[in-house]
Amino acid sequence: MPYVWQLRDQSVKPPSKTSDSATIVNALLAERGITSDEERDLFLHPDYYRDVHDPFLFAAMRKVVDRISQAITENESIVVYADYDADGVCSAAVLVSSLKALGANAVTVYIPHREEEGYGLNTKAIEKFIAAGVNLLITLDCGTTNIAEIALASESGIEVIVIDHHHVPEEMPNSYALLNAKMSNETYPYIHLASVGMAFKVSSALFKDRVANNPDELEKWNIFEKWLLDLVAIATVTDLVPLHGENRVLLIYGLLVLNKTKRPGLAALVALSGGTLGNLTAESIAFQIGPRINAAGRMGDAMKAYELLMADNEEDAIRLAKVLDESNRARQRLTQEVTSAATKALANNENKNVLVAVGDDWPIGLVGLVASRLLERHNRPVLVISRTSSGLVGSGRSVPQFNIIEAMHAVPELFIKFGGHAQACGFTLPDDNAVEKLTKHLNELASKKFFEGMQGPVLALSAVLELRHINDDFFQSLQQFEPFGMENKRPIFLFGGVSVVSCSAVGAEKKHLKLMLSDNQGHVATGIGFKLGSWYKKLSLGEPIDLAAEIIQNEWRGNYDVQLRIIDIRKALP
Repeated sequence: MPYVWQLRDQSVKPPSKTSDSATIVNALLAERGITSDEERDLFLHPDYYRDVHDPFLFAAMRKVVDRISQAITENESIVVYADYDADGVCSAAVLVSSLKALGANAVTVYIPHREEEGYGLNTKAIEKFIAAGVNLLITLDCGTTNIAEIALASESGIEVIVIDHHHVPEEMPNSYALLNAKMSNETYPYIHLASVGMAFKVSSALFKDRVANNPDELEKWNIFEKWLLDLVAIATVTDLVPLHGENRVLLIYGLLVLNKTKRPGLAALVALSGGTLGNLTAESIAFQIGPRINAAGRMGDAMKAYELLMADNEEDAIRLAKVLDESNRARQRLTQEVTSAATKALANNENKNVLVAVGDDWPIGLVGLVASRLLERHNRPVLVISRTSSGLVGSGRSVPQFNIIEAMHAVPELFIKFGGHAQACGFTLPDDNAVEKLTKHLNELASKKFFEGMQGPVLALSAVLELRHINDDFFQSLQQFEPFGMENKRPIFLFGGVSVVSCSAVGAEKKHLKLMLSDNQGHVATGIGFKLGSWYKKLSLGEPIDLAAEIIQNEWRGNYDVQLRIIDIRKALP
């Protein structure tokens, strides 16, 4: 569906030649709501010791630290129960590494199988822990909604600490302690940490507590804490939490650690994915490292990803990296197959407000990815549902204008279970009748909410620029805003009335577009448009066009040049 171009601030015109960088930097900061000198300094010049908050600001942190310390001292049996995605796996690696370094000898990890056990705590797992004599259960990236399972554990003598960052329901589990920055009574000043950030905070608090009793160990634990930041960076990016405030600080310092990582598994995975230690960015995590870690849980056993992160020798690291890489390749193939099948399932209802695709035995780990692809294609909320032996398991993705989890909360009786966020959800339905009722409810609600007159996805443009801005100095000014990601998107600029000097379709299947451009002032620039190869036959040399594009730095055989990454094209407006 075609983009609707929208300039964020109509007053932002091409900057003068004498104030290019300053003008655009100020405009981009204002776009992010950064207006004061203090906010500007925090964003552009973050400092680890100044800007990372004290973990004991969490209301329940002292209780958590005391209980874990007791378990370590008394050699109690501890189980760390983590979700199967990259956030859960990295959280487990952070916390278990810390517990073992602090002397925990009886700590084990449990990551549920996505297909067989589903998300969160489950009764069968709790029964295993009871039989094994577990004393302390710590959940990571799950647990906030597991009221019955935590009650079973507690009644059987297992104390449960929940460490989570998901939506907080009205009814809370009766756990020994619960750390979730989104709780209404929480005193911690930043609510957007991923679960890996929460696990890091617990580790940091445990180290501070140890140093309080052993001041001569300060340097030791400070160093250990910093080397955990590579895992914090990976999960912060892959879990799509906002990259501002404390998350931005943790990611910036985490990238420094990631590029020097001491983990053989990460080094092997980076090499296998085509990356290079020393040159890794947030995009490297998003497109190379993160998908391979997530693929383990999507395609089979997330424990393989955990084992990779914890590997202590090169042989195991290389072996496990190959397993994750092959899982990712299989995930890519299957995602394409399920996307094709889901597209066929939508053939007769593409004009509905909310699209629902149902299929038999589609891999549960892929339905969210497929929903994301269909959302991008149709600009409509999408549910992709797999009919399995244990019910209809689905995932949904939505547009910003429609809060899909809020819509589901209006009809809780339809679900076996459900949860999620405003634009992403997961759920299980008992039968096809429930699917039909849910589809009707969502479409009626969406029709009332916003869909009438909606034209297409909005492409937000930060400012109007000219080809003269495509140079090293201007690129360096934009680099101050790295790392880019959620709520800190790489800025897209409008270049109006530029002429096509040369045009070619490139790539193995000619799916991409390569352009050379010029303007009436004699400035020349090159650009690449991924998946825009169809424009090759639509453009004529010398023809004026408008571009929506990012400014990037391209590297080829050791040479660097600044160019455009074209997001969209239209015929030049008069």
